[in-house]
Amino acid sequence: MNSTTLRYRCFLIAFCVLVLQSVTSTVRSEEATEPPKISVELVEPGIEPRRAIRFTPELGAKQSAEMIIDMQQKVSLGGTAMPSQTIPPQKMIIETEVTEVAANGDISFQFEYTDMKVVDDPNNPSPIAATMEQMLAPMIGATGNGVVTNRGLTRKGKLNIPEGLAPQLKNMLEGMKDAMNRLSSPVPEEAIGKGAQWKVVQRLVANGMTLTQTSTHTITDMTEDGFEMSIALDQNADGQQIENPMLPAGTKLNLDSLDSTGSGTTTVVAGSIFPTNSNVSMNTVANMSINVAGQDQKMKTEMTMKMSLRELVE
Repeated sequence: MNSTTLRYRCFLIAFCVLVLQSVTSTVRSEEATEPPKISVELVEPGIEPRRAIRFTPELGAKQSAEMIIDMQQKVSLGGTAMPSQTIPPQKMIIETEVTEVAANGDISFQFEYTDMKVVDDPNNPSPIAATMEQMLAPMIGATGNGVVTNRGLTRKGKLNIPEGLAPQLKNMLEGMKDAMNRLSSPVPEEAIGKGAQWKVVQRLVANGMTLTQTSTHTITDMTEDGFEMSIALDQNADGQQIENPMLPAGTKLNLDSLDSTGSGTTTVVAGSIFPTNSNVSMNTVANMSINVAGQDQKMKTEMTMKMSLRELVE
């Protein structure tokens, strides 16, 4: 293997990881001309008493949350396992504020990333922790805004990408189209009670790749001001060519298959537009075909992602 081919292969491995990171990310980078289609289907209304769930935050309401994302991945190229590198968890603080509540219930909000750092293990420090922190540092202070309905359906969202981002991180953010929809928790139009179950299907776009996500939500406990629920997630994508400016000239990358499953728990309060507590884990397997300088290779990436979110209360 010559040095050029090796560099391309290493680059493509990094690109594949970035694609999968963006699939599970929780921000949206550019304002969409049309909101993504999301279907919410009630499967089981649950027991009495039932009520219609609507988000009712007050104008000026603020919410601060800490999010920790922990991802680990394995890559094989042409059936040969590539050297793996432990990725330290990333922690970010997000501040949100409600800026308008419309007569129809639509909620406008703004947000800011006030802190972003790598959570390294002092007993087993990662050799890439410092590099990751340097890449993430320009995101501190990044702002954005969005609009969600009082049922948690995203109408639009925007992240103002700051100057000085590493090209890889900037391209990843610019490639994310629909991921903000997973910040909110869409609820059915109908009245529901404990044991209620509904299914949310949405089409997501990430770095030139289109996939479908189906999530099944089940209420496990209901209170006067909110509820707790379990979530089962499934993502899949048909075979497709991936178009992305990060690919080296002359390189063709095709997604052969992508399957992802996950589960988690979430606590929702009607007075907040985003969950107050959430823990989700996902396992993803992606198979890709790569053509570099006329040479075909098969790549398989397996990734495990764990995400936790908790509201910070002063």
